[in-house]
Amino acid sequence: MERYYDSLTGLPGMSYFYELADAEGRRLVAEGSTPAILFMDISGMKQFNHKHGFRQGDDLLISFASLLTDQFGIDNCSRFIQDHFVVVTDSKDVEERIRHLFKEWKKIGEMGKMPIRVGIYVYQNSGRDIVMACDNAKVACDMIRNTYSSGINYFNKELELDIEKKEYIISNIDRAICEKWINVYYQPIVRAVNGRVCDEEALSRWIDPLKGFLSPADFIGILEDAHLIYKLDLYVVEQIIEKITRISSLGLNPVPQSVNLSRTDFKECDMVEEICRRMDGAGLDHSLLTIEITESAIAADFDYMKQQVNRFRDLGFQVWMDDFGSGYSSLDVLHDLEFDLIKFDMRFLHKLDDGVNGKIILTDLMRMATTLGLETVCEGVETLEHERFLQEIGCGKLQGYYYTKPIPVERIIDKYANGGGVRFESPKETPYYESLGRINLYDLGSTIGNEGNDLDRFYNSIPMAIMELSDDSVRLVRGNKSYQQFAARTFERNVGNSFERFDTIPEHHRDTFLRLMIECANTGKRIYVDETMPNGMTVHSFMRRIAVNPVTGTKSVALAVLSVTDDHSHMI
Repeated sequence: MERYYDSLTGLPGMSYFYELADAEGRRLVAEGSTPAILFMDISGMKQFNHKHGFRQGDDLLISFASLLTDQFGIDNCSRFIQDHFVVVTDSKDVEERIRHLFKEWKKIGEMGKMPIRVGIYVYQNSGRDIVMACDNAKVACDMIRNTYSSGINYFNKELELDIEKKEYIISNIDRAICEKWINVYYQPIVRAVNGRVCDEEALSRWIDPLKGFLSPADFIGILEDAHLIYKLDLYVVEQIIEKITRISSLGLNPVPQSVNLSRTDFKECDMVEEICRRMDGAGLDHSLLTIEITESAIAADFDYMKQQVNRFRDLGFQVWMDDFGSGYSSLDVLHDLEFDLIKFDMRFLHKLDDGVNGKIILTDLMRMATTLGLETVCEGVETLEHERFLQEIGCGKLQGYYYTKPIPVERIIDKYANGGGVRFESPKETPYYESLGRINLYDLGSTIGNEGNDLDRFYNSIPMAIMELSDDSVRLVRGNKSYQQFAARTFERNVGNSFERFDTIPEHHRDTFLRLMIECANTGKRIYVDETMPNGMTVHSFMRRIAVNPVTGTKSVALAVLSVTDDHSHMI
């Protein structure tokens, strides 16, 4: 009889229960009742055993089995495995009986504090496969596994559709790749200081001949849970390689392409080796492919993932931390692991309209990234206001629907060829614009450079800006709000975002401030400026050259307005 009953609880074992439950289900249907399968899970057994020992854990399971027997009868209950129990019963008043079970469970004492989750599958057809019925009840139970109190969840049509979709995705992933049902779309990432595309992110879209359009949310999680996501991600890498090769063959300069990798990718294969082999086989420089990994993927197995990140970076790949701020381990990960860039989760932008706190937090995080020498991307840019704020606080790169939605490679090539929409950045100019993008206009230390310790006494959110100069013209690249307000109050005419000839600048401003800015741009000297305005005010400023554009020869200068005094030497 041992093979029929669980040795610990005395309840029927799984195989025997299938026979008993099938017979009970047929009996209930014959009597005009509707049977239900209940799948029950005691939450926290692992922690309980660790704290109290396995003997008390076994006593807990025996006590729970006794409660089930009292409520439903011994032949209608089973212990499947560990802390999982299954019951067959009449669906009439089933919730009332389960809640009575919860109440009795709490009377046991400390053991009864552990939540019980119950999944319910109700079926009318006596011929329904009992194994499938138990599986469906388990699915319903698993859907509430992240709750922290006892609860009930029914298997419904929506869950049934989810199961069908999961089975379809898993069984068709190989065919979808082979027959190219999966299309790779690309969303541009725009350099904040020049408005040009400097990177593109590859994103998957499953166009199914039967199911129609499937978004990443429909299949990414399923493939990750099934440990099949590595097939998709390597396919995306191969599509990126085809794209870069095609663009290069047209005589165009490709920008780096980023691919998102999952933690399970690294468990199923040597992802670093697989990607290297594909890039090297195509003769492509590793700098053209950027690896994006979420902070949650890294935190889940930090030591191992740290090794993989370092391997990628040692081989010349850039590695970005994706979805920064979406979890609770972001700062810990940044402390112990080097990245080339952090991508701020779009929820930061969505909170900007909720009050000043969101802006303060994002500003300080941007300053932190600048101090660490990291580049930054903020995703979810949807408005002009988003763009301007991110430019002001020194975000280097911007991504979102404000520029364009993800588009297929054919439209990318059209944009290259026709110059339509957002233009692409020249690789030769990338280091120059990276230098401009790292200047945080809410951080005086970023503007004056590391050698400016004598100015540490000044407040960090003073007026600051970046100017760009050609041989005969100047323009404002960007300025923080303090600078914009200061310039509007102080100068009779302000330089805008388009180049303006030197000889159009007011004479008194041209003979002092502009002359010294040209000197700073040409010589690289760090210059302090005292400029007396027509109203008698004296503006005390500091400027330094940031970089020289190797293609156009234009030079960028960072400036900070340190203070303003009136003719009586009173600081304002």
